Amino acid sequence: MQQVIQGDNSLLKAGEIIQRAGYTSVFVIAGEHFHIAEQPFFLQNLPARWYSKKGTNVEELEIVSALAEFNEQIGSALLAIGGGSVIDLAKAIIYKQVQSSLPVPFFIVAPTTAGSGSEATHFAVVYQGKRKISLAHPKLLPQAVLLDPSLTHSLPPHQTAVSGMDVLAQAIESYWNKNATDESKGYARQAISLWRESFLKAVRTPSVEARAKMLQAAHQAGKAINITRTTGPHALSYFLTANYNVPHGQAVALFLPLFFIYNRPGIEICSLLGKSDPGMAKEMILQLMRNAGLKTTLAELGVDKAAIIDTLFDEVNEERFANNPVDFDRGQLKKLVMQYL
Repeated sequence: MQQVIQGDNSLLKAGEIIQRAGYTSVFVIAGEHFHIAEQPFFLQNLPARWYSKKGTNVEELEIVSALAEFNEQIGSALLAIGGGSVIDLAKAIIYKQVQSSLPVPFFIVAPTTAGSGSEATHFAVVYQGKRKISLAHPKLLPQAVLLDPSLTHSLPPHQTAVSGMDVLAQAIESYWNKNATDESKGYARQAISLWRESFLKAVRTPSVEARAKMLQAAHQAGKAINITRTTGPHALSYFLTANYNVPHGQAVALFLPLFFIYNRPGIEICSLLGKSDPGMAKEMILQLMRNAGLKTTLAELGVDKAAIIDTLFDEVNEERFANNPVDFDRGQLKKLVMQYL
């Protein structure tokens, strides 16, 4: 059972939780922008070794480097403070430990973006060159989560928008997913409701309340996809991230409206967005993206769709697309991308 602690300054409980789990030292993975003293007060003087996550994606060489440093500090708990890639790097360490039949550390995370929901899932995304790899194992689910909205207060508007669109994509994709259950739909509904209320506020006029609700929305969406996984928009998005360095949330948001045409979801999903048909839902999402400063076409991202259209579908993530409510139809999808993106 995952322990979840919420509220401003909940990060201050990290040291107490780690000690209560029986650990006397901690290996901390944090993003480059998380600056704190080497012996941070929230760890209550626990000996700590810090590893700074570089870049956006989780690459194989970085996993090897982080794992080597982690194994130099035998018997440490593992704490990840950061966005989805920071948490996924920590998960990759645990995955390597499992593969090698080595002890798995107590794993605690504190997300600093309201987006990936990685703190609520048992899988991770890593890259081998341009190829995206999914790691999955029950032990990748953190044992403790600190949902501290104050860690998201410094997010600039663009990062808030990019992360926030990933929340919506995950929730919608989980809801129309072939693997959807009553439980996953419940989490997705909560995520979408919180997102509608707080997304644009968090981007344009951020308040403490809006930040907190977006963090909770991200967590609920993460719990939803932990049951179902994702679908078509995510399956197509990885190509743009791997080959054109398009941030994941922007990439997946680009394709999400398109799938309201391709999947033709029923009134149940559209009504969650306050709309009565897929076309209206599509236009609503596009307008919110524009209002949040995000791109809605490949040309705006500097990508020539005619040049990449065949490669895009050659590299579709089949595992993700298999969950989509409508089977993969290359010809139809190409037409939609050429027409709308």
